[in-house]
Amino acid sequence: MFSKTLVTIVLIIGFCYSNAQECDYVLQGKVTDFHDSKPLELAQIYIVQLQKTFITKADGSYRIEKLCAGTYDISISHYDCDTKKIIVDLNDDMIKNISLEHHVNDLEAVQVIADVHDNHSSTQSSTRIKSETIQKYSGASLGDALATVPGISSLKTGNSVVKPIIHGLYGSRVSIVNDGLRQQDQEWGVEHAPNIDVNTASNIQIIKGATALRYGGDAVGGTIIIEPARVISKDTLNGHIIAQGQTNGRGGSITSTVNNYRASGWYEQATLTYKKLGDFESPDYVLSNTGSETVAVNFGVGFKKFEYGASLKYSFYDTEIGILRASHIGNAADLVTSINSGQPTIINDFTYDIDAPKQAVQHHGLQLNTYKRFAGLGKLDIDYSFQFNNRKEFDIRRGENAGRASLDIDLQTHNIAGHFLMDAMDQFTFQIGTDAMYQVNQPDAATGVRRLIPDYTAFKVGGFTSALYEPNEKWIIDAGFRYDYYKIDAEKFYFQSRWEDLGYDTQFPQFEVERQGNQLLTNPVLDYNLIAFTAGAKYIFSNHYDLSINLSTANRAPNPSELFSDGLHHALATIELGSLDLEKEQSYKINTNFHVQQGNFDFELNPYLNSVQNFIQLIPTGVETTNRGAFPVFEYEQVNALLYGIDAHATYDFYTKKPVRKMNSNPNEIIYNVEKLISLSTSFSYIYGNDTTNNEALIDMPPAQIQNDFTWYNVVDTGFDFQLTHQYVWQQSRFPDNDYEARVPLDDGTFETRTVQISQSPEAYGLWNAGISYAFAKARLSVTSNNIFNTSYRNYLNRQRFYADEVGRDIQIQFIYNL
Repeated sequence: MFSKTLVTIVLIIGFCYSNAQECDYVLQGKVTDFHDSKPLELAQIYIVQLQKTFITKADGSYRIEKLCAGTYDISISHYDCDTKKIIVDLNDDMIKNISLEHHVNDLEAVQVIADVHDNHSSTQSSTRIKSETIQKYSGASLGDALATVPGISSLKTGNSVVKPIIHGLYGSRVSIVNDGLRQQDQEWGVEHAPNIDVNTASNIQIIKGATALRYGGDAVGGTIIIEPARVISKDTLNGHIIAQGQTNGRGGSITSTVNNYRASGWYEQATLTYKKLGDFESPDYVLSNTGSETVAVNFGVGFKKFEYGASLKYSFYDTEIGILRASHIGNAADLVTSINSGQPTIINDFTYDIDAPKQAVQHHGLQLNTYKRFAGLGKLDIDYSFQFNNRKEFDIRRGENAGRASLDIDLQTHNIAGHFLMDAMDQFTFQIGTDAMYQVNQPDAATGVRRLIPDYTAFKVGGFTSALYEPNEKWIIDAGFRYDYYKIDAEKFYFQSRWEDLGYDTQFPQFEVERQGNQLLTNPVLDYNLIAFTAGAKYIFSNHYDLSINLSTANRAPNPSELFSDGLHHALATIELGSLDLEKEQSYKINTNFHVQQGNFDFELNPYLNSVQNFIQLIPTGVETTNRGAFPVFEYEQVNALLYGIDAHATYDFYTKKPVRKMNSNPNEIIYNVEKLISLSTSFSYIYGNDTTNNEALIDMPPAQIQNDFTWYNVVDTGFDFQLTHQYVWQQSRFPDNDYEARVPLDDGTFETRTVQISQSPEAYGLWNAGISYAFAKARLSVTSNNIFNTSYRNYLNRQRFYADEVGRDIQIQFIYNL
């Protein structure tokens, strides 16, 4: 018994001695900011096994002594940081430096800004459309939502095809970036609307000018950046359902968005939209064959941590759009009568059927993104995307060709890009990036109709660098430079007579391949060196006043439509003729912005001037009769242009104080809630566009317009919000005289020459809209009436203004339920 007790005592003494020897280790190091490597004072280091917390010193250092060998679970936290958990295997003294994600909120892709005048940390002129406005236009088009911003207009082909115009420029001059993916959907066509579901956007940023160099230097008009919902790193499920019905078109839309987030970093996002509309109606007649049907699907899955992440996203957009039947004319007499009389030649009963003429478009997008943050340096993004766009246009065809598309084009685009943001320094931010694009265009020869756009391959590679410097709280200075090399290689048949009439036989003999009957096969190979530069400064007078100026210059290569168009554009019912000798455009723009935010008042003034050399425009030149009817002829030409104008926006909010009763409050104490009562806002825009080569007005320049909004919140304590809007659009008094003569056949077999009045602009008009909404629980119900007084009018920027009025009164009911 004694021996056993002795052995036990010896073992205990030995164990204690052993522990005494092993519990003398030291764990030390520094806790720093991952973003800029600055030390974090008062960071808390909690060791689970010891149930003790240690605090870092002013230099971020810590020292923990008398630790035993073993494994420790350690939690490190600091104010405004994501808590970090690590496991340490301690077998000896150890130095363990730890970095925390201290600026995680500042580095999120979506900024939370008090007003829509964005971006406050840049000299560029930009505006952000908030999610509330986007949801309001859930059943409309992207172009309709964008037109709510001063300086943004819409070029329309009917009511369903809407292209954004920024400061008078549209098409290839305006870049649309959808969730980091530059949209490639044959945007060069005047009547090619962006194939984007507006419901996928959480907010939309419009940059007015060629300053968004990361996405290309050819956006001389501006860039539209569509941003999805922000990814949240916690276990949560959110989203919404929006159902909308409308009387004009007798249809509506339904969309559902679901976002599933996990604290582990994994997430899924999905949006599904369906829209169906029948014929629209003007105040006096049905706009026959103007219905549409759209299906859109967007799905993404990803993994997001502060230091690294990746995502895979797929989008699908399928739309069928009817083209006003009256815009397709049988002969020159009907064309002259339709344009000059202002009355549609074909008016049928309402229907949901979509017949020829029409367009059907499918767009697929696949995007892979990955990123990595480097401590004390910045963030690297690498993106790959693939887009496939199929566009069909259907003319009125009979016999064996009935129902067959007259135009069928497949466009495939591959993009790869790398972008590095260096933002670890206090006053200096630096960006550098490179990207490449490979594109293949393949028209279907089986349509039996001459191809409007030929087969081609295009290649573009470029890079940019930009810097932003903030020497103090008063000044912001930024600059950027971009270079792109662009090459297009096409195969196109020309009629031998047209090739020679245009002088191409002497100008481009190197493009000739072989003659086939009366046609000539050519292989135009064109390349362009494109340079963009921007520089600007912003001075902040106080917390409420700032003034910025930005200078930019950029090149844009002619797009395939401008170079190669040669035939009938069925969706627009026009014959378009390109020009092979077009040169690249050169833009020089001065953009200034003055912003005031003082108390309840917010005001922004944005004057600008843009000089464009070799400006490409599409102008009417005559009428041509084919075996499918008589059609206006439009040709591309180049002139020097000067565009200047001003955008202005002002808002004033009235607030009210309402007493509220709170639990356990002093009955003698009066507590108030400050609530917005009334909001008044005004937006005005004016642009002057002049062809300085011929000293005449530019075609398709937006007329001056003003919009006034009155919003009354919680009307007489009923919970209802009321909004009244009035928009006034002046008549465009400046337009070129492109009227032309046409030989019109008479009943007796003779011909008469008549003037086709294709230039004159419509009269000025004013529209009233009103709406009321009520929010309850997680839902909101709203009723809106657009064009309350059923006003008849025509929009100068609608290419179908020659044939019919715009839509009349439209009452919409919208229901939003938030998950």
